[in-house]
Amino acid sequence: MLELHTYTLASAEALRQYTTHFWPRHIQSLRKHGITVQGVWIDLTADAHRVIALVHYPPGANPTRLADIYRLSVDFTSDHSDFDMSLVTSTHTSTLQPISSSPLQ
Repeated sequence: MLELHTYTLASAEALRQYTTHFWPRHIQSLRKHGITVQGVWIDLTADAHRVIALVHYPPGANPTRLADIYRLSVDFTSDHSDFDMSLVTSTHTSTLQPISSSPLQ
């Protein structure tokens, strides 16, 4: 299963911190919990301050359960230790279903 996560940040500086400090750690720790980050992008729309991540869960996995296990972990605490999450002003998650000819299945 694939999910597209969109995070809106409060400012350009928050976006910089989020992408240079938070996400590199986050990608590694999520992997330990069975969650694979396929890619992370910055939305280049003027004044958007958005980060978009494509996240993959193993076949048959329950994404909510995996996310809950991660949220209760030391990795979660460590990932969030030096980033003020109140700087993330909104989040949106879309569950994606690839078409049969999609290269990402």
